[in-house]
Amino acid sequence: MARRFGPGHLASDPVRFPRRYAQPPDREATALFSALFAYGTVKAMGAFQGEVLSALGPSPFRALASGDVPHKLPGYRFQTPEDVRRFLSSLGRVLAKHGSLEAAFGADGDPDARVEKFALLLRREAGRHTPGLAHLLTLPSDGSACKRWRMFLRWVVRPDDGVDLGLWTCLTPSQLLIPVDTHVARIAFALGLSRRKTPDGAFSRDVTRSLARFCPEDPTRYDFALAHMGISRECRGRRVEEICGACSLRPHCAIGRR
Repeated sequence: MARRFGPGHLASDPVRFPRRYAQPPDREATALFSALFAYGTVKAMGAFQGEVLSALGPSPFRALASGDVPHKLPGYRFQTPEDVRRFLSSLGRVLAKHGSLEAAFGADGDPDARVEKFALLLRREAGRHTPGLAHLLTLPSDGSACKRWRMFLRWVVRPDDGVDLGLWTCLTPSQLLIPVDTHVARIAFALGLSRRKTPDGAFSRDVTRSLARFCPEDPTRYDFALAHMGISRECRGRRVEEICGACSLRPHCAIGRR
């Protein structure tokens, strides 16, 4: 049965890492790190992020902004240890120059254009362009869904509700786009939120427009629930009578109606 997903499901979500910290600068810096490395299995991702944050000490913001980035760091899937170190160093330089990521992101212009500019800034500060850094710092102009950027913005822009963090005021929730991963895409297909076949940037905008019909001021409020329906296997992406029969979304779902 479709049910409410919220703070009780943080154990399997990377937003649990920035929520460990009480101070907004630590939450903001950790949010970007955790969002951009939010791929792969929950277990592997959690182990990697936990190790890096432990190495940064009690205040990630202070460690990064002061340039105190450990030399010995683990790699993660597509990022070598050197990629991880370069990314953290670039993040620290941006924090030192601008005081916060929000200030570096800017207050004017189209959100995707600002993401593009921000990603290119981090690439430049990294000092070297590698495949691992390109994978980490994706660009909206490439047409991808930019799921991890969308998730970071959702965390820092939406009000603190026990999941999201409510740190930024330079964007409003109505300007956000749904972060599309395999779970969200699968459920969005089933619910008819988009007719597009490829979960790319256009798909993200399409799903966001569909959800804005229900809540135009905050369409991404549904993202956490959609993602965790898949993560928790409450939705299997195929008909399972004991699950689908009791699901409140069944009348709207192409799989459940079969």
